[in-house]
Amino acid sequence: MALSKFSLNLLFAAVIAALGLTAAVSYFGSDRRQVQVQAVQSSQAPENRPPLDLAERISALQQLSAREPQNADYPAQIGNLYYDSGQYAKAAEFYQQSLNLRPRDPNVETDLATCLHYMGQDDRSLQVLDNVLAYSPNFTQAKFNKGIVLVEGKKDVKGGISVWEDLLRSDPGYAQRAELEQRINQLKASGR
Repeated sequence: MALSKFSLNLLFAAVIAALGLTAAVSYFGSDRRQVQVQAVQSSQAPENRPPLDLAERISALQQLSAREPQNADYPAQIGNLYYDSGQYAKAAEFYQQSLNLRPRDPNVETDLATCLHYMGQDDRSLQVLDNVLAYSPNFTQAKFNKGIVLVEGKKDVKGGISVWEDLLRSDPGYAQRAELEQRINQLKASGR
C-alpha cells in the first residue's frame, strides 16, 4: 500500500506538530515548577531575613574569621554579602572591622562610604571618601562615588560635576566614560 505524496507530507506534519507540542509542554511545565519551587523557598525564609544560602555563607565566613581573627579579608567579604543584600548598616559594621585590621584599604573604605550614603549619612560618607582620596588620589571608584554623594545626597551638582570631570581627566580610559559624560551633560543642561 503506497502512500501518496500528500499523505506522506500530512503524516510528516503531524509528527512534527506532536514533537513541537511535547517540547512546549515540557518547557513551559518545567518553568512553572521552577517558579513554584522558588515561591516555596522564598516563603520559608522569615520576612526581613537574608536567604538561607546567604546566612550559611556569612556563618562560614564568621567561622573562618574566628579561626583567623587578624585576617581583614573575612570581615570585608561578610560586609560585601550584607551590602549585596541591601543591609547597609551591617555591611558598614563589617567593613569597619576589616579596616580596623587593615587600615587604608581604598576598596573597603569606598564600600563603607557607599553604605553610609545609603544610610543617609552623607557628611560622614564624604569624610571617608576624602580620606581615601588623600592617600590614593587617583582611586577612580572613590571619585565616582564622591560625585554621587555630592549630587544625590548633598544636592551639590556643581561639586559633583567637578569631581567627575577630574575623574575623567585623571583616567582617560575610564570604563564608563561615555555614560558619565552623558550624565554630566544632562546635569549641566538641566541647570541644576
